[in-house]
Amino acid sequence: MAIEILIVDDNTDIRNILNELILDAGYKTRVAANFNQALAEINKKVPDVAILDVKLDKGDNDGIELLSYIKSKNKDVPVIIISGHANIEMAITSLKHGAFEFVEKPFDQARLLNFISRAVENLNLKKQ
Repeated sequence: MAIEILIVDDNTDIRNILNELILDAGYKTRVAANFNQALAEINKKVPDVAILDVKLDKGDNDGIELLSYIKSKNKDVPVIIISGHANIEMAITSLKHGAFEFVEKPFDQARLLNFISRAVENLNLKKQ
């Protein structure tokens, strides 16, 4: 079974870069451009791993809300939070809500892939 990763970012370029990067790494992807699309995707099927931007279309902490929503559906789903407006408080808040990792934009692609790989390993260990 292929690991499926949900990518949520309101910036088309970043969404496309993440999508190509993750597909090239051998994972399946689903993408959402805003909070409501993300909710629809999560409700269709909870992803194996999620990558969420903190700031989406409707406010400052949409990604944190989505993180909490995913965790309410399945607490074992690793969620990587990304943000171009990062600060220590935001990182701490996301980690307190159960984020697997917090990454600042612009992100190093190799580092992000390493986080994804670790998230998948973590998921597989929890399934066992």
